[in-house]
Amino acid sequence: MGFLDQLSFLLPGFESPTARSPSVHDNGSAANPKLRKILLAGQPYDWVLTRSSRKTVGMTILNGLIKVTAPKWVSIEEIETILAGKSRWLINRHQEWLTAQRNRLEPAQQWAHGASLQFLGRTTRIELDPLAGEIIWDASAQLLRLPLPPAADHEQVRDRVHGWMQQQAKEILVERLDLLAQQAGLQYSHFQISHAKGRWGSCTQDGRIRLNWRLVQFSLPVIDYVVAHELAHLRAMDHSPGFWSEVAKILPNFEQGRSVLKGVRLED
Repeated sequence: MGFLDQLSFLLPGFESPTARSPSVHDNGSAANPKLRKILLAGQPYDWVLTRSSRKTVGMTILNGLIKVTAPKWVSIEEIETILAGKSRWLINRHQEWLTAQRNRLEPAQQWAHGASLQFLGRTTRIELDPLAGEIIWDASAQLLRLPLPPAADHEQVRDRVHGWMQQQAKEILVERLDLLAQQAGLQYSHFQISHAKGRWGSCTQDGRIRLNWRLVQFSLPVIDYVVAHELAHLRAMDHSPGFWSEVAKILPNFEQGRSVLKGVRLED
């Protein structure tokens, strides 16, 4: 049985009430079902519905979507109630899918002469040059030259790169934060670079915003999404529909950046 097959889950079915008729008719076509959203543990997830003659409601994770198969007489509201009741199971299966995608698509980061890394969404090559004297960033050539011998070990190269990226993050992240805050008419009380391995950013009730330095690996749309996310918490401290509305006001195309981070794990 394949990985996706193992994610399949079957719920106990409902016996069709004799007086009930189909309550939903906007399901899209079988080949192109309508994309819907549902909040699970405060986070939005995409799901699609396929109607069938079966007597049970089934669900699976397929290509990052929650795919639901249900009888025609089960309403959207009932299906969403079922999904909410299985939120923990769905979130865990979705995370398993993300992990499988990451392991399949992302090679382990190498820290050596000639290795590549991501900076501002572009591939950058590491060059070790003991004569460099200092770290040199050549944006046109996408080259990061480190003052280290070619035989420098993994930890030396990693620590130099991380130190440089953290310095860049202090400038880049506060610049994006100030820009979006000004455009949205928002004011935060304090900014700090974060080294946390569990989250990309945070915002406290008194307006203190922290952004993870590792965000500078990504392009500006991704950085701006996290910035907008934390700024929106100045108006809504939850992840309700109202919160996501605030995010959209700050950054209308926030889904572009958000979709990138869905499959990424914070790590060295």
